[in-house]
Amino acid sequence: MEQLTVQDIIKQAGGIELINNTGIASNNKYMVHAEDTIEEQLRWAHALKLNQLQPVDILEIGTGAGFFPFISKAYGHNVDSCDDRHPDSWWEDGYQLLNVDPKNYFIYKNTSVGNTFSQKFDMIVSFRSTIGTTTYIDPPDDGVDVWNVDEWKFLFKDCSKNLLKTDNSFMYFQCNKGCNLPPYVNMHADEISAWGSTELGEFFSQYQNNDISEGHHFYITKEQIDNL
Repeated sequence: MEQLTVQDIIKQAGGIELINNTGIASNNKYMVHAEDTIEEQLRWAHALKLNQLQPVDILEIGTGAGFFPFISKAYGHNVDSCDDRHPDSWWEDGYQLLNVDPKNYFIYKNTSVGNTFSQKFDMIVSFRSTIGTTTYIDPPDDGVDVWNVDEWKFLFKDCSKNLLKTDNSFMYFQCNKGCNLPPYVNMHADEISAWGSTELGEFFSQYQNNDISEGHHFYITKEQIDNL
């Protein structure tokens, strides 16, 4: 399938005026700045070659306004998603506009996803992800908590068990940089990595896929996870 453009997605969603007005009314920054948001999300979709694949099952963690599931569905894929979602959220209007239905779910440190999702997926993605750098309580706060290697391994193995389909299924996350957060931000450059600790940097260096992105990311398959 040919690559969709920003204007293609805007048209499918009802036009820029409707999207912008929905964003203004619901204090949804991603819809207020819809053209920039859609451009970025299309770039991620095309990096993953979603326009070239046969239909796959995708889970997006931290969907924001929901444009990535909307784009993925436009390419014929089956998509589930999650984020901070409450019944009285102003962002509900945006979800209705895009016809997406994210679950209200966070990834918590050392906590299994269990049966939150009713299926397994070919890929799990997260963009501008705060996973591994932010701690959430109920209600969520903005506390900083940079995970260590064992805590990341817990997430990987839990996703492998509960969410990933086959050996070739994968997780692809673009993440916050731990080096910009306490305690690493105040440490000498020789003592840290982009991920936070040097141990984290060594661990994640194995799981870079620059064919997809040169940003701060990891790409890890179920087979690789099961061999950790």
